[in-house]
Amino acid sequence: EIHAEVQLKNYGKFLEEYTSQLKRIEDALDDSVGDVWDLSLDPIALKLLPCEQSSLLELIKTENKVLNKVITVYAALCCEIKKLKYEAETKFYNGLLFYGEGATDSSMVEGDCQIQMGRFVSFLQELSCFVTRCYEVVVNVVHQLAVLYTSNK
Repeated sequence: EIHAEVQLKNYGKFLEEYTSQLKRIEDALDDSVGDVWDLSLDPIALKLLPCEQSSLLELIKTENKVLNKVITVYAALCCEIKKLKYEAETKFYNGLLFYGEGATDSSMVEGDCQIQMGRFVSFLQELSCFVTRCYEVVVNVVHQLAVLYTSNK
């Protein structure tokens, strides 16, 4: 019984030291985790994120076959737009924003600008293909909206 109390006190001391160490790390990183999660009151936290197991086609099931087709087309276009947005943010934004940054004209040796531009050509080719794909998707969306708007069905 005495041994159990000693172990319990040691465990309590360990938790206090660990909590203070985590608090110092949090303060050093200037993180706002403490607003939501109190280290002294909540030593364990759970992150619960919803996970959807059903596919898009399972969600679009109505008795009306024509409505199913229309909703499926718009849902597919929305998914494509979302993928294009993600690709633009992850692949192209930084390359366009930071091209030529960090080097001044006086610090560059003759020919470095041409080498830098030569390396950038493949990026520009990918960007051109991406812009063409975006154009095709936008045209498709406009056509689908025009058909839906002018349709008498």
